[in-house]
Amino acid sequence: MTNAQFQTFLDLFIGLEHSIQDGELIVKLNEASNNEEVIKSALENVGYSFDKFRTIRGNQLHISLNVANWVGGCPVFDNWIDLYAVVENSSNTPEFFYIVETKNSSVDNSQFQINIKLFCLVRKLLVLLSDHCEPASGSAKGSKKVFLIIEADDGIAKYEFSPSIDWEELQLIHGSNTHIDDVEKLIQLNQLGDSQDTERRSVMRSAFHELISVCHDEKEIFGRLLSSITHFKKRYDEHYELFVKRFSINKVLHEINDQDLSYTSKINEILSSAQNKALAIPGALIVIGAVMRIDQVVDGLAVAIGILVTTIIVHRSLGVHNATFSHIEKQVTSEFKRYDVLNEDVEIRKQANQTRKDLKGLLRKAKANSSFMRGAIWFICAFALGFILYIACNIEKNILVKTNKLNNEATVIEQPVQAANLKKTVKEKSSSKSRADEVK
Repeated sequence: MTNAQFQTFLDLFIGLEHSIQDGELIVKLNEASNNEEVIKSALENVGYSFDKFRTIRGNQLHISLNVANWVGGCPVFDNWIDLYAVVENSSNTPEFFYIVETKNSSVDNSQFQINIKLFCLVRKLLVLLSDHCEPASGSAKGSKKVFLIIEADDGIAKYEFSPSIDWEELQLIHGSNTHIDDVEKLIQLNQLGDSQDTERRSVMRSAFHELISVCHDEKEIFGRLLSSITHFKKRYDEHYELFVKRFSINKVLHEINDQDLSYTSKINEILSSAQNKALAIPGALIVIGAVMRIDQVVDGLAVAIGILVTTIIVHRSLGVHNATFSHIEKQVTSEFKRYDVLNEDVEIRKQANQTRKDLKGLLRKAKANSSFMRGAIWFICAFALGFILYIACNIEKNILVKTNKLNNEATVIEQPVQAANLKKTVKEKSSSKSRADEVK
């Protein structure tokens, strides 16, 4: 059925006397309107089963309101209450309808029509927000009961109510096309199919809880939501703005924490490398002391040169580390300066400033440790060179002392030998003299 076809159907009786009697719409035809072909075409186009004997009786048009005579449902209702009963059971407003009592139709934009459409849309929205509903499926889904369990700041809130009100209450709702647009936007926000659907639904449920928390009876909930749909939309917008802002803040805070961890790791790696380099000097001395003996001046000179060169290399490496710390400090200042422009996000600025302060404090300590290590290696180097110089200066003295000692020992050994030789010589001379005397 099209709008033009429905309008042609309405033209059959609009402006003519008509009423409902015994389940039929009876129209008094005049000479101009009593045209069987026109009537038959108009009725069949809207899905009515035309009967040439029962439909037109003399100057009266009899249109049965029985559903069996219609394809797609009868669009004629005696009054708004009858239409509302159909809408309440099906949760759908007929696309085309005519109210005999008030002479209103779906082509009009009456207040009652707006209220009924608002009723259907709000019920559909509640079905989207609910955790469970009865019936659970079908075109009348959620027409009997809806259940919501909402986690709020003050605990868990449970709602179970029927999304319906009496026709008398619905007439008191001052609905408008703006309200209908608001509900349609809220429904659309729940059906975008993106990754934020769950978050938007959660925020909307939170706004719903805030709106109806003042209700003392569950029967008041649906009526309050119908009458406060603009306020509900406003509360949702405010809640969602806070959610997005909170999400953005958490994202930035997470970014700040990642930067803090990254810079801290870099600083610790550089300090660890610097400490390993600084320990090269004491390690070299330990190895020298355990393995090598300095017996000559040349040995001492070689060791001294080796220690001095190693100290210079380590000193220059530590200088590079110190320059790296200064560069990182400039990076920290530049990186965290961009958070200062977020005037509305005090929490972000506070976190950024605290992290920047902590990192700069860590960098100051790192540079101080680097300077201390450079001083320490030169102190160790100076001590080692002094010790080697002391050993080198005493090498000749030690050699002279050892030579004198050896000479003395040789002298002590030589004197008894000389005495024995002398005694032997004297004895030999005495024996020769005795033999000479005997010969004489």
